[in-house]
Amino acid sequence: MPDVNCTVDNCKYWTHKNLCEAQQIVIQNDENGGFAPNADLKSLAATPADSNDETCCQTFKMK
Repeated sequence: MPDVNCTVDNCKYWTHKNLCEAQQIVIQNDENGGFAPNADLKSLAATPADSNDETCCQTFKMK
């Protein structure tokens, strides 16, 4: 599986350098992406969430 970058650092699948360790992910459309398409995702600030409703990733699970 290719590297998947994620800034939701309180997800159980999140690891250092903003990498996701989930074996499978489900992502939905996000009309307000929040960063440029060519952003260096490994250096973006953490963006914790309280539930998957606060992310575009339906794979999110709280640590």
